[in-house]
Amino acid sequence: MVIKMEELEMFCALHQDIGKAVIVIGECGFERLEEIFSFTNMSDCTLVFSWTKKDILVLKERLWNDQARGIITLPEKLSFLSYYEFDGMEEEWGLYPVNCSGHELLAMIKYEPAYIVGSIKEGQISAYKIWEKCRNTCKEIHLKTWRAERPPVSLDWKKDSYEKELSIVFPVYNVENYIEQCIRSVTAWKADYVEFLFVSDGSKDASADIIRKYARNDKRILLIEKENGGCASARQMGLERVRGRYVGFIDPDDFIEINMFHKLLRKAMEGNFDISLCGYKEYYENSGLSRNAEDYIVQPYIDGCYDANKIKELVTYSRVAIWRGIYRTEFLRQNNIHFYTNIKRFDDLPFKVETFAFAKSVVMLPENLYYYRLEREGQDVAANDQRLYVHFDIFAYLDQSIGRTGNQQLIDYYQMCKLQTHRYALEKIQDKYKKEYLDRARKDLSALMNEQRTYTMTCILLGNEVAEDFRTIMQE
Repeated sequence: MVIKMEELEMFCALHQDIGKAVIVIGECGFERLEEIFSFTNMSDCTLVFSWTKKDILVLKERLWNDQARGIITLPEKLSFLSYYEFDGMEEEWGLYPVNCSGHELLAMIKYEPAYIVGSIKEGQISAYKIWEKCRNTCKEIHLKTWRAERPPVSLDWKKDSYEKELSIVFPVYNVENYIEQCIRSVTAWKADYVEFLFVSDGSKDASADIIRKYARNDKRILLIEKENGGCASARQMGLERVRGRYVGFIDPDDFIEINMFHKLLRKAMEGNFDISLCGYKEYYENSGLSRNAEDYIVQPYIDGCYDANKIKELVTYSRVAIWRGIYRTEFLRQNNIHFYTNIKRFDDLPFKVETFAFAKSVVMLPENLYYYRLEREGQDVAANDQRLYVHFDIFAYLDQSIGRTGNQQLIDYYQMCKLQTHRYALEKIQDKYKKEYLDRARKDLSALMNEQRTYTMTCILLGNEVAEDFRTIMQE
């Protein structure tokens, strides 16, 4: 018989000081118990079942026989109980579910285990729900969820590795007419493991005063004030001060469905994803109407994707909308992903490219939960003059971070992002600025890839019409 070591056994092997354990037996065979006892060294173990007493007696006999034959070594103290007989353990102990339901596990956690390691079946009571119930008393939780017709996902969490679970950063500049709606929408979720960092970027109106008013009644709100330096500098200052395991960004003239960040965090944590995203709506200021934005919320990302090559496609196909997601803080730090503070507009473009370029896992929630406000005076999206030249500064930075990877597949997707950006700009820019933009766009599109490969890859990835647009740009 070939025996494999799974997460539960590996955890126990690395934490032999945890002598007391409760193993909750769900839908598993006798062989699974053999695997556990072959690799663990527990001194005091209780097996908890929903089985009949007759079936438990049969199991007892098989375990004692296996020990007599030298196949396994059982704990010095081994007890067999039904769910209704279990009433907790003294001192520090571990709770080890084996393919049981979340409901079965929920009944056990009131006895405050220090560790929860194992697996549950997908159902109404999720791994995230278990975590919410136990996060104040548990030291570690490693809980795999078995999903029907999809690969399993795992929640991996250690207490005190971060002060907060989620940090939200708001770059604030002269948004007094909108910021209260934003604050109300994000703070309606009352979780105490969230913090809200408002960075006033030299705002000249009453925005900071409004934030202070709300901060007096909500300790999760922190106001940071700085001299004006642009949105990128405000986002970066916030990013440097976050205490959360995950971080998100929201523009304070926008607003959200009140459960957006709760849903995103649940998705992120249940699979330990680098990035968790949802869809968004375009909200029109003048009419007060909204509509779902066309976006790339598709499989395999909806089920959760751990294929780094597949994730790189999002460099091309996903919109620049960093505020509809959250990002694992350690992932950003490990890859030195930050905001380029001397870029005065569209600083979310390089952040989008680099996060999808280097992420190892992404999950998408097929719900439109963010409201992106349009038709507001002064928005960067309205720029149609020399301000669009900022694209060349952005791509100069990205040519370095993406180009140095030497990953041709990634460079192909990045080149498509460049092309789409320049097509967008050339459609908007005023005629008197178009010639200079075209000259610089041609040079930029030749920086990392020759014209023939760009044309070929554009046909494959974006279609013949866009490929002909590229050819026109290069020949004008």
